Amino acid sequence: MNINNPFDVLQDLERRTLKGATGLPALDRIEEEWVGVGFRVGDAKLIASMADVKEILELPEYTYVPGVKSWIVGIANVRGSLLPIMDMKGFLLGDDIKQRHKGRVIVIDCKGFNTGLIVDEIFGMRHFRESDETEDFPEMHESISPYVERAYKQDDEHWPVFSFNEMAEDERFAHASL
Repeated sequence: MNINNPFDVLQDLERRTLKGATGLPALDRIEEEWVGVGFRVGDAKLIASMADVKEILELPEYTYVPGVKSWIVGIANVRGSLLPIMDMKGFLLGDDIKQRHKGRVIVIDCKGFNTGLIVDEIFGMRHFRESDETEDFPEMHESISPYVERAYKQDDEHWPVFSFNEMAEDERFAHASL
């Protein structure tokens, strides 16, 4: 090797580097991640896809709307836009949330319009791997189960995946007037 020739020096450096190099660790398998927002309606702990949730709010001031079902709470002005507010517990279980002011509002896109759904509690974001999906569904109220697509299990907790889209397609949800 000619140490005066820069090309020979670079080739020698490359040879020594490759001789002592170890390979990168191999990935066995990359699992897709599913992200959702956990919430509670009555006693049911549920989760919905982050893609379906536009935002989460504290219950804004609202105006009562006469001539509608009891689970329609009213209309709120949120940043200059009207937001219908509905009580999920009232719709699903027939029993309104007793302390609505302590609940949270999940804003969804319902057929092109923002709609606020009051839930009892928000648990925040949850991340699941494909391997967390389970066929083992926890017991839940019969009026909630039609909107549950699948479930995840993580740390001995079951998280049924609630579909706001399926609920919005329900005939009862579409006909809110008395």
